[in-house]
Amino acid sequence: MNHNSRRYFEKRLRKKVGTAIHDYGMIRQGDRIMVAVSGGKDSLVLLKVLIDLQKSAPVEYEVFPVHLSTGFEKDFPRIAEWARSTLGTEIRVIETGISDILARVSDPEKSPCALCSRLRRGRLYSLAREEGFSSIALGHHLDDIIETFFLRCFYTGQIGAMAPVRISNDGRNRVIRPLAYCKLTLVEAYFRFMDIAPVSYACMIRPDSKREQIREYLRILEKDNPKMKNSIFASLGNIDMKSLCLKGDYRAHTH
Repeated sequence: MNHNSRRYFEKRLRKKVGTAIHDYGMIRQGDRIMVAVSGGKDSLVLLKVLIDLQKSAPVEYEVFPVHLSTGFEKDFPRIAEWARSTLGTEIRVIETGISDILARVSDPEKSPCALCSRLRRGRLYSLAREEGFSSIALGHHLDDIIETFFLRCFYTGQIGAMAPVRISNDGRNRVIRPLAYCKLTLVEAYFRFMDIAPVSYACMIRPDSKREQIREYLRILEKDNPKMKNSIFASLGNIDMKSLCLKGDYRAHTH
């Protein structure tokens, strides 16, 4: 991969992130942004692009990388050293004991992913309040968002996804997803130029997880319609309310 290829993917990624930040008002003057760094490809790309954009952003903001250690990571110190030497930033590591909690209480017949996610989210929320961070940046990309949409439709009977900007139910935390316009393929293409391998995990994810099944369905459908994912994402912000099955609404249209 040559230098021109790197510049191409970097330009595309920064443009999409910058556009998402602008469209949803993600970053404001003086924001103190806690970036959740798992050590996976998505979070490392997110951290790098937010640090890079600081130099040209129309507003000033601070970035505070945080890693919640679940107990499943094998080699996160290597990631921390890379961030220190390459990005010039320190990643704060918070021990959570989540692996021990899951070992005690998770159902062996079910995927532990949902419980793990709730535990991590709760710790991020409490830390953000304790430290006075104005936003929590997560590395969810476009594929994550539309996969969540289908998961909720198929398994919870609810229409919803991951909002690019979300205020927590108690109104005390603000979550932003700057990679919302970026497909997984773009994130992975850019990551190949970052000269770092993602962290290794020895977690309890089941190979038949529902998210992986949805991901495979989408891969099959995308072969027939390469623009399908963009269309699905666009539909999440273009809702025909009159066509939904909302109880009670029929009365307004029968008189």
